[in-house]
Amino acid sequence: MALVIKDRVKETSTTTGTGPYTLVGSEAGFQGFSTIGDGNTTYYTATDNSDWEIGIGTYTASGSTLARTTILSSSNSNNSVNWTAGEKFVFITQPASKANFLDADGFITGTEVKTDLDFNTTIANKPSYSEGKLFYDKFYGALSFYNDEADISLPIGQTEYLRIFNNTGSTITEGTPVYQTGGQTDHCPYVAPAVANDTYLKSQAVGLASHDIETGTKGYIIVRGLIPTLDTSMLTVGSLFHLGVSGGLQTAAPTYPFFPTELGICLIVNATAGCVYVNPVQQSIDALRVVGNSHFDNDLTVVGDLVVQGTQTITNSNNISLSGAWNYFNNGDTISDITFTGTGLNDMIFTGHYTGTASNRQFSVRIDDDSGVADKFEWSLDNFNTTEATNVTITGEDQSLQDGISVKFNAVDGHTDGNKWQGTASPTNVDTGIASNRNTGTTGVGFTHVGMYYDINTDYWTFFNEYGPEPTGTINTGDATFSYGSIKVDTVFGDLTGAVTGNATSASQLETARVLSLSGDVTGTMSFNGTANADLVATVVNDSHTHDTQYVQLAGDTMTGTLNVPTVDLGDWSISETSGVLEFSYQGTKRLSLDSTGSLKVSNQLQADETIT
Repeated sequence: MALVIKDRVKETSTTTGTGPYTLVGSEAGFQGFSTIGDGNTTYYTATDNSDWEIGIGTYTASGSTLARTTILSSSNSNNSVNWTAGEKFVFITQPASKANFLDADGFITGTEVKTDLDFNTTIANKPSYSEGKLFYDKFYGALSFYNDEADISLPIGQTEYLRIFNNTGSTITEGTPVYQTGGQTDHCPYVAPAVANDTYLKSQAVGLASHDIETGTKGYIIVRGLIPTLDTSMLTVGSLFHLGVSGGLQTAAPTYPFFPTELGICLIVNATAGCVYVNPVQQSIDALRVVGNSHFDNDLTVVGDLVVQGTQTITNSNNISLSGAWNYFNNGDTISDITFTGTGLNDMIFTGHYTGTASNRQFSVRIDDDSGVADKFEWSLDNFNTTEATNVTITGEDQSLQDGISVKFNAVDGHTDGNKWQGTASPTNVDTGIASNRNTGTTGVGFTHVGMYYDINTDYWTFFNEYGPEPTGTINTGDATFSYGSIKVDTVFGDLTGAVTGNATSASQLETARVLSLSGDVTGTMSFNGTANADLVATVVNDSHTHDTQYVQLAGDTMTGTLNVPTVDLGDWSISETSGVLEFSYQGTKRLSLDSTGSLKVSNQLQADETIT
């Protein structure tokens, strides 16, 4: 059944009561209701020139009747007229309630489309601009409409616009990447040209200007969709493009220290008719939380501190270069289990390594003022029987409490008074060191671990060359797989305990002092430990050896044998024998000599009072 309206349809009827009209024939110059078709509906008016009725009727060819399906209005309070005898005129007409027409301003109002509306899809050119005009845009293959900006049209489902306000003092040209600066006029956010070489905020491009936007005016940026009339000569077809270092567009993503932002993909390279698909992706972010596994295909540079939480960190790097003079182990956040009590924002963590000596030190933190721009907290070491500090303004950074423990809130506001966090810290004293995997294959020990660590049970640095379990916590030296390692060094300073092989270049003391002894005809004993020189006192045993003819024999008071004396030194005088001549000298000067013939020679003249015998 369809609603059918035909021109010049009019018949008469003599029906009485409120039943269907029985049509008896068309008026001269008109056609009958049969033209609308059996079972179809149409608008009708019935009148006897006194009462009247307007409605929707259903025509039945058999019997040529028109049922009063729906009464739209009537002289009987909009109900079916109870007709009396007499002739009535029934004809097709357009009810005012069903009419679409232009109002006094030339606009149609009150139009409802029940199922669909067909547009002409063969027209290639866009119609002339008129704000609010809706039309089929053959370029995009979509419905488009004109808004208050004559330079653009909005293809529905193809492009997404954002209405903005330019308060920069200069025109923002078409295709310029822009970021939101904050503030608004008539709910239109302020924007300015984005750059990658300034601050993080200025790199956060939200879209491209869809037309030239004069300063002090509202305009539109494209946040998703096509821009078909750009200069894309600096881009590459089929490649992603990014925010330029100093603004504008470029193919490659800016690298550190700049802030990269992906803007979309280039479709056509042309100096005047280039085309890009805009789809900004923020590649510089304030904070990042990943709940699943992540993968970086290339280098990762971390400018700040890198905190890795977990039980194991694995790297496939062949070499790890650490630039710091000191590298710490066992220095992570001490408090990891935090109890939260409350219903508000739960975003606080304890940070830092506990440096205190007390065990089970409980730290409690509680919001005590949520009325300001930034919330405030208080903290305690005894669950708020007493407090260490109150009304501490939240900064969002690490805020020191005590003994190396700090507190950090992710947000500075949005918390609820009374929200409380608690955590417990204790001294951590475990074996700590460095270990490596080792696998000797089918020979030797096979797979094991080697390394060095500080043993808290012995207070010694310890090396091992075999250990089967995964090194963690306390190393079990009693494990059947544990084996102490050997160390080979060039020079060792300090005391050594245990077995040492090899030769020492120098030493200051023997570990065990040694005794040196003489035996036989000469005896003596000396202790030597290497710290200083030592003297050995020797004793010759009497009559313990035999003398030959070179020695003088003494028997009682009689000396036998030959005594060879080259020179006898008597002080100033000396006596010597040279080639059989006996010479007497005084202070080195020869004075008198006696040869083997008995001749006596004197170095000076004899005096009368001198006697020679």
